[in-house]
Amino acid sequence: MSKYFNKYYWIRKLFVNSFFSKFVNQRLLNKIVFNSIYKSNHWNKSQKLDLNQSYSGPGSTANSIQTNSLIIEFKKFFKENDIKNILDAPCGDCAWISKIFDTNIKYRGIDIVEDLMNENKLKFKSNLNVNFYCKDLTEYNDFDNFDFILMRDFFIHLPIPLIKKILINLKNSNCRYFAFNNYENTNVNKEISTGQHRKINLLKEPFNLGVPFYKIQEINNEHNPNQDNFIYIYKN
Repeated sequence: MSKYFNKYYWIRKLFVNSFFSKFVNQRLLNKIVFNSIYKSNHWNKSQKLDLNQSYSGPGSTANSIQTNSLIIEFKKFFKENDIKNILDAPCGDCAWISKIFDTNIKYRGIDIVEDLMNENKLKFKSNLNVNFYCKDLTEYNDFDNFDFILMRDFFIHLPIPLIKKILINLKNSNCRYFAFNNYENTNVNKEISTGQHRKINLLKEPFNLGVPFYKIQEINNEHNPNQDNFIYIYKN
């Protein structure tokens, strides 16, 4: 079915518009936008999924060069730094990161899309080390007691004030490490509406984060030598 016949395609188009979004409560806006993205499968250009593809977009495809490389790097980091429990937020459909579930690490996934969380609960119900909760991360502040918090491909879809709010909450928590994407070749952090997309560099204004404790380069599936997307890991 064409995306143009999907009502959620049009709902997303309406509410990511900066003119209309300013008339909606932020919490409600977050829920509308990200649920519409999921229900319209907006982050997959083919508009349909095969067994390996993810509702979270091509960067979350299981068994790809990109995500297989990340699994290797994360397992190495977790072992070297004695990581026992992680928070994956937002977790999406866990298409790729479920590869770490064969370890003894306790995993918590959080996402604003309730349908996804219900699907994940069913899919992984036999694994007692894995649990899921439907939460709005821009309102979430329970980051304590996690060894590692991953917020991959999240800030690229958020307006600057919400990113700053989350960063403050992370820094004020007692989590050991937190991680997110950073685009090193981006010089200016543009403002967007919730659900839109742009590259972001947290070393630049208005964030000015310091040098990370550790970083992992994301290797895209085309082996692009100019890829500037890294996972920055900070020690809290």
